[in-house]
Amino acid sequence: MAEETVPAVVAPPKEEVVIVDEKTTPPPSTEEVKTAGEDVDVVVVTEETKSEEESSAIPQSVSFKEESNRVADLEDPEKKALDELKLLIQEALNTHAFTLPPPPPPKEEEEKKVEEVKPAVEEVVVAAPAPSTTQEEKPAETTTTVDEPPKTKETTATDDEVVPEPEAPVATPTPAVVEEDGTKTVEAIEETIVPVAKEEPSEPVVDTKEEAVPPPVEEQVPPPPPEEVFIWGIPILGDEKSDTILLKFLRARDFKVKEAFTMIKNTVLWRKEFGIDGLLEEDLGSDLEKVVFMNGFDKEGHPVCYNAYGEFQNKELYQKTFSDVEKSQKFLRWRIQFLEKSIQKLDFSPGGICTIVQVNDLKNSPGPLKKELRQATNQALSILQDNYPEFVAKQIFVNVPWWYLAFNRMISPFFTQRTKSKFVFAGPSKSADTLFKYIAPELVPVQYGGLNKEDYSI
Repeated sequence: MAEETVPAVVAPPKEEVVIVDEKTTPPPSTEEVKTAGEDVDVVVVTEETKSEEESSAIPQSVSFKEESNRVADLEDPEKKALDELKLLIQEALNTHAFTLPPPPPPKEEEEKKVEEVKPAVEEVVVAAPAPSTTQEEKPAETTTTVDEPPKTKETTATDDEVVPEPEAPVATPTPAVVEEDGTKTVEAIEETIVPVAKEEPSEPVVDTKEEAVPPPVEEQVPPPPPEEVFIWGIPILGDEKSDTILLKFLRARDFKVKEAFTMIKNTVLWRKEFGIDGLLEEDLGSDLEKVVFMNGFDKEGHPVCYNAYGEFQNKELYQKTFSDVEKSQKFLRWRIQFLEKSIQKLDFSPGGICTIVQVNDLKNSPGPLKKELRQATNQALSILQDNYPEFVAKQIFVNVPWWYLAFNRMISPFFTQRTKSKFVFAGPSKSADTLFKYIAPELVPVQYGGLNKEDYSI
């Protein structure tokens, strides 16, 4: 059978490229090729294939080299971007922009409130007196007022006589005497009339309405203190480790300050909404310990995380994990919990190791045809890309099957060049050798050709 090439890339510091031999004859045995002015290591990994589609090449990529997280090592534009990002974050902390808005009340409570308000309005309308125009109520108004009292001898006077104005006696109200014919007596009428007192000069009345009443002095309430925000156990500002966190977001957005700030804000709000703090205390079982596990370190000190997707060939485990939406969400929460616990072991101090090496074992992987696994994986990847920037130092794919080449060609345009530069691929025959370039053989598990028979999990 003809041998086709499946590319893989080797470790820095030399620049690496992927070279694919499209011929059907075996490649030359020379492994080191020199080009003008630089050294290039070439590793050609061969694997038997069954059709011409299996010879699709993975695009060329240059190996990723981690940048320093020390501020002193940054270039001037990067330092400026970091300072601008800090100002935006401080302003957001002052205005509590990282606080989740209160949740809207449930619809049932709103409907109850509307129903309670309606009867109250109806009662007020019923209690209001309605105007009456019946003749029975009209006499009640005319019996207490008399337009002009009848004149008697005591109350009449000639033109020459001067009748002194009566003083203003205070009349005590007495019940009016009503005759049988419905008329009042003179005495009763006089008692119902209140004489008007003579106006005497008095002190001017001050109109209090026109006076400008000074408004009450309101006590100035001091503004609330700036919000305290922690992410991965580190304050977002004010700590020497804070710069390492901010640089992750800046690099994920090519040092575009506003985009990096938006990403940080969304991440903080998502962590609160998702309940990350409580998630760490949840007991989500141990069924997936063989699917994703931490084991040892690479040669540069990065923790190594293994993802063995072939474990999902177990139908019982697959059904237990993805048979319905609730179980798929539990898998998602378990995966995020696992990552959070792994991040707690990283060192965010300047010069510390704050990234992870991922080893993805595609042997016996169900592949993209498994709908439930594909949907759960896509959802997990979306969350990781949006909220966990720059946490992967390298992605090593081992036991790569032929179908993954076509799959990678489809998804490759959605990755940035920076992301693709972290990818390393190896077929089944070269998986162990590829891992040994990055991880010491004594730390590689025996199922991947290493010497580790003990539990080096971290």
